[in-house]
Amino acid sequence: MGLVLRALRLRRGLRQRDVAARAGCSQSVVSRLEAGHVTEATVELLRRVFLALEARLDLAPRWRGAELERLLDADHASVVERVAAALERAAWAVAVEVTYSDFGERGSIDVLATRADVRAALVVEVKTAITSAERVGRKLDEKARLARSIVRERDGWTPAVVGRALAMPERSTLRRIVEATPVLRRMFPVGGRELAGWLRGPTGDVAAMWFLSGIAPRNGRRAVGPSRAPRGLVAGASHARNQVPRPAAAPESPSSMPPGDS
Repeated sequence: MGLVLRALRLRRGLRQRDVAARAGCSQSVVSRLEAGHVTEATVELLRRVFLALEARLDLAPRWRGAELERLLDADHASVVERVAAALERAAWAVAVEVTYSDFGERGSIDVLATRADVRAALVVEVKTAITSAERVGRKLDEKARLARSIVRERDGWTPAVVGRALAMPERSTLRRIVEATPVLRRMFPVGGRELAGWLRGPTGDVAAMWFLSGIAPRNGRRAVGPSRAPRGLVAGASHARNQVPRPAAAPESPSSMPPGDS
């Protein structure tokens, strides 16, 4: 890493003191980093120094070869399973891992839920870790924007409203990230309770943050207990079918709704 920093600095024609001024540290710190003493620096400092050189530092954890990727996939699949089950009980038709390719925009929607009777769709992005709030929001915006054409091609009708939700397992680390990242709260201002109301009667587009409780990391054991919908959703609802739109049934009163996730 020290060699990389030096090479970038020389390429930019900068002195160590120039880099230090841009990164908000001393010249001796830059000198020690270039000499290879990176273990003494914080990740935040390293990122500032790389940014001063118009470069970016990406951290890539490694664990037991391909085991880490399989572990993360298992955690992701567990959350997708819970989200899909909760939405199905709330009378939404659900499809998972819906791929798309539209004029260079390619990707996969973790959970795509639809209600043909009220011409509504919900795009759910599942995350078990957040490394870039801007990247999460940008990609989910793309998926929500394409949702109308995706549903039209798949099911033959066009949603009038499209909601988006960022679904995460209820973990203190993720809660701390959200609390420390104002941009996330601005991108997803609605919580689980409000999302529950929107799912019963979707009116207008919505952007929600959905924490699901009771999902333990998959380290060889599955989380115990049934999956639950966001707080306020009615359990036991029939599965919605993609058919000719019809008037939506009136939602149950708040007093009849079981507790759920936030």
